[in-house]
Amino acid sequence: MENYLKINYLCPHCRSYLRVWNNIILKIKSDLKNSQGILLLNAEPGNYTLIHHSSIKFEEGEKWDFICPVCGADLTATEINNNLAKIIMIDENNKVFDVYFSKICGEHSTFLIQEDNIVEKYGEKSSSYVDYFMSKFKKKYHT
Repeated sequence: MENYLKINYLCPHCRSYLRVWNNIILKIKSDLKNSQGILLLNAEPGNYTLIHHSSIKFEEGEKWDFICPVCGADLTATEINNNLAKIIMIDENNKVFDVYFSKICGEHSTFLIQEDNIVEKYGEKSSSYVDYFMSKFKKKYHT
């Protein structure tokens, strides 16, 4: 996706912009370690590069909470799965997508959802969440 520099990311709660240059800026928190800080996620979908302070130690399989740095809202996607976080993406054509990504360290899983369709999925662990999305989409149309 070569036009990823024209993509904006927003908090689903306060609609504040979360992107600065090539990074999505989020607050992270671990209750297990009593640790928190700022995390910079690469803004290119499917790129799992991140930047953080050296004092923050990540362990494979550990779950972190993602929080909007502007309004303080928890970004957990409780409507899909508590292991996923959700933000909004607006692409270069002003199309709006819900972006879901794993809160588990080392679990590469990202989804772009538009109008109850999985438009793109990234990461080797994404297949483990597909059924959660399909279940939600079915419930929406059968209630």
